[in-house]
Amino acid sequence: MPAVRSSRRRVELVLVPFVAAVCMAFIIGAIVMDNDSGGCPTATWHNHVTLSLAGDQATAARVSAVTTCAGAKCAPPTPTFAKNARNGSAMLTRQPDGAWLLDVGTKPSPTVTFRAFDAAGNVLGQQSNTLNWTRVGGNEKCGGPMAAMKVVLSLP
Repeated sequence: MPAVRSSRRRVELVLVPFVAAVCMAFIIGAIVMDNDSGGCPTATWHNHVTLSLAGDQATAARVSAVTTCAGAKCAPPTPTFAKNARNGSAMLTRQPDGAWLLDVGTKPSPTVTFRAFDAAGNVLGQQSNTLNWTRVGGNEKCGGPMAAMKVVLSLP
């Protein structure tokens, strides 16, 4: 009996670490394959912010253009466009209800600053906002569409 126990113990000392190593290899392989399971599909969505004007209605009626900046990146790039723009740019367009729709693409910034201008290029109002985006589709790895945001710019 003692020889059988000794033999069984040697098999266990070899077999247990071997099985553990094989299991770890499968786990590591699964993690690597999951992380490298291919690229993300091309984004087919655009995230949006709707900017409404509030405050003095006479001032709101004089707004002819709006810019938005996320850090040093602005759309449109410079406020001088306000002297020539009528209904905004490709990224920021005036809506029939008087609001402005901003297309922020697939990777929206968490902070934006809006500026409203009159036809002469004078700033009528400015406001910085922190946007708490909530993803409504896609996944953590590849991203996905975010819930539309609504911001109100208070004019003096």
